[in-house]
Amino acid sequence: MGIPAAQGVASAAVPNFNDGASAVVSGVLSGVGPGDPFAFRGPMNLMLWASLTGLAFTTTAGLLAATVSAGTGLAVGGAIKSANVPAGTTWKTFAGTSGTLALPALSLPATNLSTSSAFVTLPPGSNVAQLLGATVTVPANSEQLTLPANTTVIAIVQPDVAATNFAPGIPGIVQLSAAPTVVPPDPQPRPLRFALTANAVVAGVDALATFTGASVVFVGTVQIERSFDGGQTWIVCNVGSAGTLASFSAGTPVSLTFGEPEKNVLYRPNCLAYTSGTINYRVSQTGGANESLAIGPLSGG
Repeated sequence: MGIPAAQGVASAAVPNFNDGASAVVSGVLSGVGPGDPFAFRGPMNLMLWASLTGLAFTTTAGLLAATVSAGTGLAVGGAIKSANVPAGTTWKTFAGTSGTLALPALSLPATNLSTSSAFVTLPPGSNVAQLLGATVTVPANSEQLTLPANTTVIAIVQPDVAATNFAPGIPGIVQLSAAPTVVPPDPQPRPLRFALTANAVVAGVDALATFTGASVVFVGTVQIERSFDGGQTWIVCNVGSAGTLASFSAGTPVSLTFGEPEKNVLYRPNCLAYTSGTINYRVSQTGGANESLAIGPLSGG
């Protein structure tokens, strides 16, 4: 949790799933007006970025070619969040309303490693079905693990099932094209790097896909402000030591990391002008890191 602030102030929030921060306030600015304030002490992250949604993102199973219903704002290198492609996918090429996909590599902890078996166990939630055909390597030579050159995943022996609040999940098992030639003496998990292929792409039309990147911009002005009196008085922040106001009109992504030595100081984004685009914001802190600048307890004193 964040540090308690004045009643009614959004001083802390539970992070979204897979978000590693200890407290997060996030939202969307869709017009002139302030976002939620956030009280914290110590190091903080603050981000502003535009995103595109509502485009019909169409993919074909086993192919890297993809299309969208409208391509304005999309460009090579832009990130794609969609159920049709692995997390971290970007546009490798893009023109008009179509392009090709660049897939990320995945590193997953593997167990049951043996020089006499090509079967490898991966944890629940790995989505091993997307690994078929992937080239497999060991990311570091300190892992006491060696694979033959050009090792690939040739079969999905057991699909994994992700864990839930009610069940621990089921691990996945894949078959490699060759067994390891050297394995570590202990049974601890070792990371394997999987370079994905087009087999990781599934077919579908995803109207909920989200696109982000430097070319995805909003048209408007957002400034960062802070308050020392519980949210009654707000003062525009500065960037650097020259007195430059923390006001952003370019519409491109903004990512700031800084520290606050005082307790219960509030920060918020404030939209001064809005024409178009989805303006996302996120303010966060992370557990023990906050104590690095703290003097005394974080709350109750």
